[in-house]
Amino acid sequence: MDIIRSFNDMDLNRVLKIWYEGNLEAHDFISPSYWDRNFNYVKRNLPLSEVYVYEIDGYVVGFIGMDNGYVDGLFVDKEYRGTGIGTRLLNYIKEDNDFFTLHVFENNYGAVTFYENRGLIKKEESVHEDLGEVEYLMYYRKKKKEEE
Repeated sequence: MDIIRSFNDMDLNRVLKIWYEGNLEAHDFISPSYWDRNFNYVKRNLPLSEVYVYEIDGYVVGFIGMDNGYVDGLFVDKEYRGTGIGTRLLNYIKEDNDFFTLHVFENNYGAVTFYENRGLIKKEESVHEDLGEVEYLMYYRKKKKEEE
């Protein structure tokens, strides 16, 4: 059975594994040492965010994290990508959030396309301070009833 539920401490190691492997795969233009250096920061701060996990038969296969209207990350285990889990997680937060933002690297073409196809709009581009990589600030705004 598939469910989306709130993160709990028992999910931490599995979520960190999905986060780490997902970053290595999606960001082959960034040195793995960057993710290594940030691992403990994410481990400490992830439980402080609003995180929802996608679970199939008790096994966590993806998650989305939010912090005050900002999507910290959306990750799906490699074996489950392309099955609609990312879309379902994104739609889940759209239900309770009329507006949110996120950053995505320009070179992460798959993610940029994914977000654009799901109604997010590029607002601005900047250069990531630590990495020197171009990233987009994207946003989602729920349409008002009269706009639909």
